[in-house]
Amino acid sequence: MSQFAIHRLRIGDELVCRVQTDLGLATPYILCAPVVLRSSWGTPVPRLHVAFEIEGVAHLVLMTEMVALPAEDLGAVVGSADTRRDEIVQAVDLLVVGF
Repeated sequence: MSQFAIHRLRIGDELVCRVQTDLGLATPYILCAPVVLRSSWGTPVPRLHVAFEIEGVAHLVLMTEMVALPAEDLGAVVGSADTRRDEIVQAVDLLVVGF
């Protein structure tokens, strides 16, 4: 599994972005953030809701909603937010450190 990969959950139709880096060891839980259609969300929070596209469709990574999910819950990879790496890391910094 790659950092910033967009996974469909095995149960349901929800998408998540894998935020956790590959640590080189199998961890039972993976840090992820929900991914939603931009059109289904209200006003994005600057620096915390990261915009990107999957197959030309606008989505948001909701960094304010990060959660550790069981690794086995992550299904197929349907895209990647790796082009938004810096913004995602900056959002984590903002949430944890405050800047």
